[in-house]
Amino acid sequence: MYLTNLALTLAVAASLATAYPITGDDVNCRAGPSTSDDVVTTYAKGTEVELECQAYGEAVLGTSLWGKTTDGCYVTDYYIKTGTTDMVADPCDGGSGGGNSSYNGEITRDEIISRGKFWTDKGIPYSMSATYPDAEGRKYRTDCSGFVSMALHASAPGANTVSLPEIGEEISWDDIQAGDFVGTLGPGTGGAAGHVVIFESWADSAKTEMNTLECRGTYGCKPYKRPKSFPVGSFTAKPYKYIRVKEE
Repeated sequence: MYLTNLALTLAVAASLATAYPITGDDVNCRAGPSTSDDVVTTYAKGTEVELECQAYGEAVLGTSLWGKTTDGCYVTDYYIKTGTTDMVADPCDGGSGGGNSSYNGEITRDEIISRGKFWTDKGIPYSMSATYPDAEGRKYRTDCSGFVSMALHASAPGANTVSLPEIGEEISWDDIQAGDFVGTLGPGTGGAAGHVVIFESWADSAKTEMNTLECRGTYGCKPYKRPKSFPVGSFTAKPYKYIRVKEE
């Protein structure tokens, strides 16, 4: 009788697992959370999928959240009807915002962008004193340098604009890549005298403007487009590469 009841309980629990319908036609499920990853399988519209976990990756039609289904592949959240733009499952890979870096360890450029989007997708309010957790629960300041520190998976609650160069290497504009940071940094840039952003891509073919991820003023943590050498007071922004970035 005990074994029979146990089997019944497990069957009921399995039947209660949450499944979400696919909302698009012939939606690809990929080996990773980006459209450049190989297609593993394709779902027809209305197919119900169960999620093992969720991760942040390439933005698709305005969302960078992806769901890893029980088929072991990733579908952009844009085509999964969960009823919310927030996570409904545990973060993948230990909850590091879509990657598997360790705290203060090596990190790929893709994961820097993924971790940054974990905040910018939520539009976290800006503050020089308040904190907000990353996907692992570690809290960082929600100002510009706290955000960059969070994206880099560097020390919490975050470096400031004066100390950030200590974990960066100044580079040329010709060498900048996604996941590098750009700012008015170093001595004299404390408080509101400095600003720093994560570089995502060039916004124009002439490479005079860049797409960024950043936390700023009354706008909060959002994607933004700004001149590459933006000024803050008497300072002009320069590009830096994180010292622990892992090139692939």
